[in-house]
Amino acid sequence: MNPIKFSVLPTLFILLAFTTQAQLKDGEIVRIKNIKSGKYAKPTSPTVGGPDVNRQIILFTRNEEAGMKWKAIAVTGGYFKFQNLETNKFLGVLNRSKEQYGFICLKNEMIPRPLNVTPINNEDLYWQLEKTATGYKLKNKNSGLLAAVEGGGVNNNAKLIQWGDQGQSDIEWQFETVGTSNSTATGKKVLFDVVLNYIAVSEATRNQVDNGDCRRVFGQVSTELWELDENNEMKTRLRSYNNMSELVYNQTNYQGPPTAGLSYHQDNHTASNNSQMGKVTYNIPEILLKEKKLMLVVKTFLGTRHKDNDFASFDALKMGEEKTDTYILDYRATRTETIEAITDLASTNKSMNLINLIIPFSNFAHADDTHKLWVKFSCKRN
Repeated sequence: MNPIKFSVLPTLFILLAFTTQAQLKDGEIVRIKNIKSGKYAKPTSPTVGGPDVNRQIILFTRNEEAGMKWKAIAVTGGYFKFQNLETNKFLGVLNRSKEQYGFICLKNEMIPRPLNVTPINNEDLYWQLEKTATGYKLKNKNSGLLAAVEGGGVNNNAKLIQWGDQGQSDIEWQFETVGTSNSTATGKKVLFDVVLNYIAVSEATRNQVDNGDCRRVFGQVSTELWELDENNEMKTRLRSYNNMSELVYNQTNYQGPPTAGLSYHQDNHTASNNSQMGKVTYNIPEILLKEKKLMLVVKTFLGTRHKDNDFASFDALKMGEEKTDTYILDYRATRTETIEAITDLASTNKSMNLINLIIPFSNFAHADDTHKLWVKFSCKRN
């Protein structure tokens, strides 16, 4: 394998509902709106000196308080967790209940610590989005139940609970983006392209003769663009131009992926330097490039197919975990970068968690070799 470089009216209404409903993005700041009531999810008011953990979530009329704003954070396997901007706590279920009527509340996220023998279980913080004609249902990973409103209530202070899907109208939600997810910096804007040029593969432990089977690549390569604050901390995740997909490579067919990669030792890399396997464009303030206040994040998680010979069966190989690379952007008109990775035999007992897809570890059970990967991408200021 080669390295990777980097009636008519009702029908019309339903179609419009699907096309105008924005897809939730990782890092986006949103309000969570109950469609039936038109009110928004927020924690109850804190008691004086009381803890934020276990504060119940209620409905309330829209306002600008931080408690009504949530940061959506993508979790592998196609889930999201929602972090409250007022408290930094997460939307979860009281006592990790799996029963109907479990109250939805603020929770801490469990984090592995040295010498900590307590099992880590954050699954009640993970929510799956199930699309409907007008919004989404929010299914809790731990319980399999849906975010709902106690008694189907529509008034302020109605409590959020988890409940089964009985077709009730209070289980549908919409996400309203807070602001525009665009930079507040003023001045001229420029279009900025990030292009995945090629992925290349080679055998890493046996030889450098790569047949076509080794070039069958699956998995994902995605980008994020962040504006940095005065302390160079991530401040705002910038929206892609016209909501373009930031998955510049997304091959979910892991059993029979097409031949997408180059053979690193046999193919001509130079001829593929300007190829375009995927592309995302951002519309960004020029001043942020000049002041080096933009960070490009590239996430790579890939697998490959492999045969020892023409008579052998296929093996599936994969990277051990998602690889994250960061780059501070500047005012150069063009730029190229290459990410290098390798598949990991030690991880064959782990599933591969992609966005919206889990590839079971059994797919990798017979792996007996490794592939080195190169991802080559380029940036261009227009």
